[in-house]
Order: sequence, then C-alpha cells, then structure tokens
Amino acid sequence: MGTDADHSPKDVVREFIARMNSGGDPWALLSDAAVVAVNGTTPLSGRYPGVELIRGILVATARVVLASLAVNINAMIGTGSRIAALLNISGRTVAGAAFNEEGRPCGCVFSVNGGLIHEVVLFPDT
Repeated sequence: MGTDADHSPKDVVREFIARMNSGGDPWALLSDAAVVAVNGTTPLSGRYPGVELIRGILVATARVVLASLAVNINAMIGTGSRIAALLNISGRTVAGAAFNEEGRPCGCVFSVNGGLIHEVVLFPDT
C-alpha cells in the first residue's frame, strides 16, 4: 500500500481481508495497540488488546479448532474512520467438518486511522 492519503479506511479493510485470505501479512495493517473484540457466545468470544494477545491467544486458539478459514466481504458501509462490514467467514475444522457451511453472515466494525486498523469488533452470532 502507498501513503495514507492514497488509501481510504475501506481500502485498508479490503487489503487486510485480502492478506488474511492470501497468506500475506495482515499484521502490518494493525496498530501495535489494536484491539479485537469477539462478541457473543463463541469459544473465541472475548476482548484481545494488543497485537501480541491477538496473535498469541486469539489466532493460536482459532488454529486449534480451524484448519482453514476464508473471509469474504458481502457489504461495507461507513465514512471516516469507522467501517462496518458484513462478512462471510467459512472454512474447515481440524476434524474436517465444514465451518459455517450455511453461509451465515458475520457483522464486523473496523476503526481505521492513519492507514492502520486500531479496532475490530466481530459479531459472529448475528
């Protein structure tokens, strides 16, 4: 990505999702103090402040359950630094079962400033 002026917050979110799917480096798009909050009653629900906790607990825990994960953006709205997205998250569990085979959407709100994501709030139960 180029300079901050070249990319809107929506562009940053799109690039973050693209890097997650391609095996690229999505971490470079998170601020060091980023917070990920997973709302609801999933095994991953909770608040994860800081990239170290996001990678070390949230991602590591997800890898115990999920063998593969794909994220697609169904819709995105927002102006300024707050971007809301309707995502489709799917994949396969480590046991080989399909995850979200029904295609239920997941709500998500991103806070983007200075070309970096500062907050991600997921609503997987929606």
